Amino acid sequence: MDNPPEPRYTQAEAYAPMEAAAADSIAALPDFPGCRERIWSELPATSGGIDVPGFTIVEITYVFSLPDSGTPLVRETYVDVLRKHWTSLGYTLTRDAVKEKADRTDRSLVAIRPDGIALWYWASGYTVLRVQSGPVAASEPEDIEYVPPSGGVMPGGRYDKVGRYFPDGIPADRDAVDPFDSPDSYEDDL
Repeated sequence: MDNPPEPRYTQAEAYAPMEAAAADSIAALPDFPGCRERIWSELPATSGGIDVPGFTIVEITYVFSLPDSGTPLVRETYVDVLRKHWTSLGYTLTRDAVKEKADRTDRSLVAIRPDGIALWYWASGYTVLRVQSGPVAASEPEDIEYVPPSGGVMPGGRYDKVGRYFPDGIPADRDAVDPFDSPDSYEDDL
């Protein structure tokens, strides 16, 4: 079984640049209404349909409220804004799709950064901004640092992985990681 390509980040190192990508994307959106929640999750890294031990895929999803998800601003304008923004940053658009349904029009926009981090803006029932790491070496839970959410989301939400990575609560005795101050910040490579 072949291993995935050598990742640029470990799981612990991926959160800060991924959150920075989300924050940068959100900052580009005019009249931003805020997001309902942030979801941190991990997916199995696979090769040929078989899980690759020691690797994971980090996924961070920002979810708009259902009422905001239905507005033309969020469903249409933001797709156009992000298309221009991500293209201006040199990201490669790998998907730009529109699907007509009986009751709505769904949109999907995917961009890949040069460091392999993928961004996906998906306007369906709910609209989400999803950031995915691609395969990264799994880290021990104690190596994960807290990165505050963007988009008006309050820290410590039900899907924020606080219970798993921070069983004593959001770390207050040390500074939270500022995603824009990461020593391996993607922006330093531009």
